[in-house]
Amino acid sequence: YVYPDPSKGGKVPTFHIEVRTADSVKIKVFTVAGQLAHEATLTGNPQAVGLTYAYEYAWTGRIASGVYFYTVEAGRSGKKLKAKGRFAVVR
Repeated sequence: YVYPDPSKGGKVPTFHIEVRTADSVKIKVFTVAGQLAHEATLTGNPQAVGLTYAYEYAWTGRIASGVYFYTVEAGRSGKKLKAKGRFAVVR
């Protein structure tokens, strides 16, 4: 999931991804028109967040107001897990 949703007041949208240790985690963010707005690949070990382990990624930079869709793909040992969702940014 992405928090805060909606991201307002200059807060940065942060992806919280709960998967076990993965070889890589790929995040792709799309506009409502379907254009790729941002992508990132996370590697390494997840961090302890509360009582669980998760990957967290903050999307920084200039982000236009609007609704965004995202896909997350985590891979380990040839297996892939996929998830998708949406979030909003209000400036």
